[in-house]
Amino acid sequence: MTESFDELMDLGFAPHLLAGHMGVRVLSCANGKARLRMPFRSHYLQMLGVVQGGVIATLCDMTMGWSVLSVVHPRLGPTIDLSVSYLRSAAAHDLECDAVVLRAGRSIAHARAEVLNLDGVLIATASGSFLLRDRQ
Repeated sequence: MTESFDELMDLGFAPHLLAGHMGVRVLSCANGKARLRMPFRSHYLQMLGVVQGGVIATLCDMTMGWSVLSVVHPRLGPTIDLSVSYLRSAAAHDLECDAVVLRAGRSIAHARAEVLNLDGVLIATASGSFLLRDRQ
């Protein structure tokens, strides 16, 4: 089943508290694809003046989760594998992440993501696997 972001909201799904704390917004979510935007915040910077890698990994995880949710709802469970490749440093700017579902089986879904700055420069790529289970 494929759901749009608005349909998922109507079903009771909402961005979690961490996404709200980070200011992450869902720009689009449907048909196994999602796009999220994370505004820059100064506390994301590590000591070298670039966005800390864990912040980028979190954005990837969130975006892939939404892409999976759009095709398997309500059977989304926790992330069971996450791999991030950092290609460039992310400066003090907003970032967008695009994710797509590669495969959604009976118990596990796989997705990939790309993080870009608003100039379209590729910052990181990621892949993730998500356990599919009934919503409790």
